[in-house]
Amino acid sequence: MRPFDPRLARYATGVRRLIVLSVVLGVLSALVVIVQAVLLAGILAEVIIGGAGLEQVAGRLGVLAVVIAIRAGLAWASEELAGRSASAVTAGLRRDLVLHAAALGPRWRSGEQTGRLAVLATTGVESLHTYLARYLPQLVLSVVVPVMMLIYLFSADLTSAIIVLVTLPLIPLFMALVGWYTDRQTRAKWASLSRLAAHFTDVVAGLPTLKVFGRAKAQAEAVRRVTDDYRRSSMVTLRVAFLSSMVLELLASLSVALVAVAIGLRLVYGGLTLEVGLAVLILAPEAYLPLRALGTQFHAAADGVEAAGRVLDVLDTPPPPAGTRRDLAGPFEIGLQDATVGRPGERGAVGPLTLSVPPGQVTVVIGDSGAGKTTLLQLIAGVVRPDSGAVDVRGAGTDPVPVAELDPGWWRGQLGWAAQGGALQAGTIRQNLSLGHPGLDEAALRAALVAVDAADFVDALPGGLEHRLGDGGAGLSQGQRQRLTLARALARPAPVLLLDEPTAALDGDTEQRVLAGIRRYLAGRTVVLVTHRPGPLALADHVVRLETAAIEQTDPADGEAGTALATTGVNPW
Repeated sequence: MRPFDPRLARYATGVRRLIVLSVVLGVLSALVVIVQAVLLAGILAEVIIGGAGLEQVAGRLGVLAVVIAIRAGLAWASEELAGRSASAVTAGLRRDLVLHAAALGPRWRSGEQTGRLAVLATTGVESLHTYLARYLPQLVLSVVVPVMMLIYLFSADLTSAIIVLVTLPLIPLFMALVGWYTDRQTRAKWASLSRLAAHFTDVVAGLPTLKVFGRAKAQAEAVRRVTDDYRRSSMVTLRVAFLSSMVLELLASLSVALVAVAIGLRLVYGGLTLEVGLAVLILAPEAYLPLRALGTQFHAAADGVEAAGRVLDVLDTPPPPAGTRRDLAGPFEIGLQDATVGRPGERGAVGPLTLSVPPGQVTVVIGDSGAGKTTLLQLIAGVVRPDSGAVDVRGAGTDPVPVAELDPGWWRGQLGWAAQGGALQAGTIRQNLSLGHPGLDEAALRAALVAVDAADFVDALPGGLEHRLGDGGAGLSQGQRQRLTLARALARPAPVLLLDEPTAALDGDTEQRVLAGIRRYLAGRTVVLVTHRPGPLALADHVVRLETAAIEQTDPADGEAGTALATTGVNPW
């Protein structure tokens, strides 16, 4: 466990500013402490030996009060600036982590485990605040202050300076030994927390299935067992923190005692003046104090040190290279040639996929669960790269261009996507419908709502389009969320529509109304519609059946079944 990872300064510019401020304030604080010790020692020596009264030392007492106030102000400024800088850095790191995880794609996120990444983006990044606000400034002070104390001690009293110089390295030595053991315990604690988060996330995601099979309550014991592992790891870390703090305090106290004994003996035999002895005795504990405080902050920030390493490991993971082409014009034809995702036999592996999506037509994709229908949409959108084969886009009058060579932002701007499950965010209905395309006017939004049979229930909500939804569209039924997601995709002036199970949460009557309403929105667009239900087949110009090892593509012009499908919407299954 390194106390400071240089990568942190590279990814978070605020860290460099924090270190510079800590050095400047640390130097000023050390100078003020020396001045305070010299003034206090001079006042005490004059009172004790010279018998001076209050009137004789009143001026220096005033100066001492000013010095103490300056020291307090520097301490406040250091705490305040460190806290603000830490808040800005943690917010920036969380943003960068989420954006980078998005850029790495859904395949990487599934390998990273959603629960583990969620813990890292929340609890992990939050624990960095203590590390940045307290531990990192204290790390700077533990270097700056002892050096300045030693410089003064060597100029004032060589014997005391040598004692401090010899005993001072013992504290970092013991800290290194404690840190080595704490590192193991912190890693074990994070591993327990990651297991708990991953298990809990999986249980929540699969709770409907578990309830159907009567296994929901059985998972409570598994969650309790993982939670107990995390509790035990946390208690071991706390025990180490308390014991190590006691060892460091004892070591520092013994070191200061050696200095005090040496000063006392030389004062008795006249080898040292009282003023110098008092100044050295006051400053000796100040030389050890930053290191003692660093030991205390080390345990408070241990989680932050571990989290910093994990966050930086994610940020160091290179995303797939982004393309730059944006010179294509619709309508677009999309083709896949032996595209595969994953290795054969690997869980979630898909392909090889070879098919053509004609421009300006509706392609309906059917097949069993796990055949790769959603992965097909992700390949077309470019959020998943094929491990082999190619995914190409042909614009009007252009040669095929691999999706990987297209500018990701531009290409996704050409897409309207309706995800399975109805993905909505906290905010108003208007904001959700305009997500990614804020220039849409109310007429376009209203027309899309009418097409998906959502206008009536939206008007019935308090505020209509200005009604605020919770996270994930909380406050609406699953069918309502799905219709809003579909309306958002239709309202975008995008030449390509990718629709993933757009009617899965709708009853039969509502589905028929929605399919009739969206028909005109699909005209002239290149549409890929994934479904398990027979209803959307009525919209198809041709059908693609995905199977584990093969693809069957049906065109209305190729046979009777296709003609019947195109004209009557009969389910060919």
